[in-house]
Amino acid sequence: MATKKEDNFEDDSGDESKQVLNFSTIVAGIILLILSETFFYLLSEKTGATFGLTQIIFALILAIVLTLFLLWIRWIMFSDKYTGIFISIVATAGMYYGLTRKYQGAYTTTFGIIGAILILSYTIMQFVQASKK
Repeated sequence: MATKKEDNFEDDSGDESKQVLNFSTIVAGIILLILSETFFYLLSEKTGATFGLTQIIFALILAIVLTLFLLWIRWIMFSDKYTGIFISIVATAGMYYGLTRKYQGAYTTTFGIIGAILILSYTIMQFVQASKK
């Protein structure tokens, strides 16, 4: 069967949910970058260690990986929102546990809780958007 030249199978106009990066993901990524850079800076101030290019690059990579995790959760929410919630909660708890195994103290607890709240609020926001479909 031949298709007509006027048939447009690629018309996704008006469907904002299929965009890879949306405003909330970009904002969450920027906040995670600021949070991770601030954590390593304050950690170096408290411990007396140097804060150099290695810590900046590590914090940048950490923010990128966490943003990719948020994108993955968003992608999972498209197919099954309850699986996305479960994976997000389990992975966030695992990341918080890993952070507290490596570092201890008030800064670690504060930054870990802020990061967990950010990730879980992003997940809840994506859950609500997936429920509206």
